[in-house]
Amino acid sequence: MTETPQTPPTWQPGMRRKRVRVERPETTVIDGRPSTRMVTTEEWVALPPRDWDEIIRRGATGVAVVVTLLAAAGTTASVGGLLGRMLHPGVAYAVGAVFTSSWLVCLGIEHIERVDVDRAARARTAGWVMLLIGMGAVITYGHEMNQLPAGVVGSCLDLAAKGLWWLIMGLDRVQLNAGVAHWVAEQEQHMAGRFLLGTRLARLNRRAVQMRASGPEFQAAEAILAQAANQVQLTAADTSGQAAPVSAPAPAAAQATVSGPVPDPSGPAPSTPTPPPAPPTPPTAPVPPPASPAPTTPPATPAGTGASGSSEQQAEPEPKHDGDQEQVGEQDKTGAPPNLQPVGPLSIAAAVRQARAEDPDQTDAQMVARVLMLRGGNDGGDRAKFTDTVGRTRRRQEAKERRTA
Repeated sequence: MTETPQTPPTWQPGMRRKRVRVERPETTVIDGRPSTRMVTTEEWVALPPRDWDEIIRRGATGVAVVVTLLAAAGTTASVGGLLGRMLHPGVAYAVGAVFTSSWLVCLGIEHIERVDVDRAARARTAGWVMLLIGMGAVITYGHEMNQLPAGVVGSCLDLAAKGLWWLIMGLDRVQLNAGVAHWVAEQEQHMAGRFLLGTRLARLNRRAVQMRASGPEFQAAEAILAQAANQVQLTAADTSGQAAPVSAPAPAAAQATVSGPVPDPSGPAPSTPTPPPAPPTPPTAPVPPPASPAPTTPPATPAGTGASGSSEQQAEPEPKHDGDQEQVGEQDKTGAPPNLQPVGPLSIAAAVRQARAEDPDQTDAQMVARVLMLRGGNDGGDRAKFTDTVGRTRRRQEAKERRTA
């Protein structure tokens, strides 16, 4: 037999229950076609037992709120009456509310920082100091009114209110183990650091956006800084056709065309990535470095002889020129065609002119690859800036040729 809504379910003595209205689906099937509707019924629902701890806690909290309001009213009236002799009454009574509000704020901070003993102790000390100042103000007002006992009794209102709140908040105060407290403090520091870093980055980004939208000054400043950076890079790369950026590695030995590898006058340099393959050269002995870092006309250095006993060859490089001048070798005494004999990495401008002399119709990618090979794989440590510099130098050379044509 189906149980009706009016029939209470089985319950045990002492169980609390009540009747509630609930909606349940009811399905009717006719000729295989279902139809569902919601039916409202009344049922008995079991209730959990009363939590007397929570009831007492709520009652104590309500009493503490009432006591705090009364104490705040009494302290405000006393301090307002004391200060009303030299201030406007409205201002005097508004200032009177500061004393009770101060120790209430300190009490709240103490409850929030209950995990960290040191920070909670600071808030607790500040709260007691604020309370004593307020009590002293009330006692002083009673003394001025020749009612010192009344002033003492009135000052105890704030003391009673703070004591009640201290007891209530002590219900949630747990004395943590030293290790657990240190773990909690460390996690708070990590999260606070992330929050501070995110806030600082958001502020910097917001300021940058505002400066960009404010006017052309920000764009002009960025253009000036970019131009100065490019000028420093070009000066370091093109001053003598030999000096490279400070962080750039020395050219590979495979770029030498007549003799063996020419050492860098400035001293040993770190190894560089393998450059594109160059035409094979006979094995030669290394040439000793010149006496001066950058001689105007370096003396001809004899190259070593090959294993087959071939005749000696001499290569006399031309003096280097400032700016973007090329380095061209002279013909040797045997009448051989002139060979390039770089004493260091070619400048970008010289390499671009040489690449254009070989094939002026090269694409930008081919031009960059050829210039990189002529410079011995030296891109200054930044391939993106190197590519941009090559393109800009090529356009400048083309414009110069069109003007002189």
